[in-house]
Amino acid sequence: MIEPQELKADQAYYAHTEEGQTAAVHEAGSALKYQELQTRDQIRQAEAALASSQAQQAEAAADLERARLDFERTEGLFKEGIDSRQVYDQARTTYAAAKAHVEGLAKQVEAQRAALALARSNAEQVAVRRSQLRAQEHQLAAAGAQKQKAQVRLVDGLVAERAALQGEVVNPGQPIVTLINPDNLWVRADVEETYIDRVRLGDRMSVRFPSGMEREGTVFFRGVDAAYATQRDVSRTKRDIKTFEIRLRVDNSERRLYPGLTAYVTLPLGDSRQ
Repeated sequence: MIEPQELKADQAYYAHTEEGQTAAVHEAGSALKYQELQTRDQIRQAEAALASSQAQQAEAAADLERARLDFERTEGLFKEGIDSRQVYDQARTTYAAAKAHVEGLAKQVEAQRAALALARSNAEQVAVRRSQLRAQEHQLAAAGAQKQKAQVRLVDGLVAERAALQGEVVNPGQPIVTLINPDNLWVRADVEETYIDRVRLGDRMSVRFPSGMEREGTVFFRGVDAAYATQRDVSRTKRDIKTFEIRLRVDNSERRLYPGLTAYVTLPLGDSRQ
């Protein structure tokens, strides 16, 4: 048992917890979406920058090779006294500048590769935050379930059994009373497998009770698995005859039917559908 004030406090607590979890999930989801877009853009920009630097590096390497060949040719001509020192110095300067340019671009390519690796590592952080979001969603579902458990739902019914009386000690979650809904009673019947193919959902059958009262029942359930056998084969020369459960809903507006009451269901032998 729980006091009304304690129940209200529990309901308020679970409602507040669910609201907090909902806000946290929405905030985490928005942050995750922003980080995903940002990381995707960073990776795309880093890849483009790296490709551009590599293209510049390849072009600079070609320029360096031309400058080297030109310098070697000019150096040979200078030693033979054909070219002047001014031409030689200019070729040497051009070669040195091309070499420095290639070295600078090599460092730039390495920096771009590091930036791309960093952007891809951010993608791993996105995966971690996605896992955290799923954990928060599970917590939200748990908070919602706790809130539902704290809700008291009144139902019209009859007390069928009292498992505990006033003054007795009960454990948490232990049933105290068993309620039945007299407007939702049905008749259960076990039909042998040789006749079950004649039963369809929606079929109407006559139901007779020990008092002689008869009602018309409508089939709303038919089992898909065979249950116990009505006839066992002890000689091992024949097969067991098993049964299938069916349920029929009958009118109980007069409140004359109760759980556990014996009922006899008349199963038509003919099949009017054929």
